[in-house]
Amino acid sequence: MAQQMVSWFVSDGRYRVHAINAVGRRRGRIVEVEEVDTGERFHGSARRMKRLVDTLRVSSGEFGHDGVWTPDSNL
Repeated sequence: MAQQMVSWFVSDGRYRVHAINAVGRRRGRIVEVEEVDTGERFHGSARRMKRLVDTLRVSSGEFGHDGVWTPDSNL
């Protein structure tokens, strides 16, 4: 079964988040966070990456959910 890879920017374009959308029984998960200026990439468990992205969003004043990524399937 194929999964869709998506990416979006947080913290005013300073970081790019790469994630896999939920498909079927599989949950969506954030795969990595990339600092755009240096190209440095951060990896870890799905839970750790989700916490990192949430922290980056709150610290930059971004609230709500980006419509690109679906962490849970609607089945």
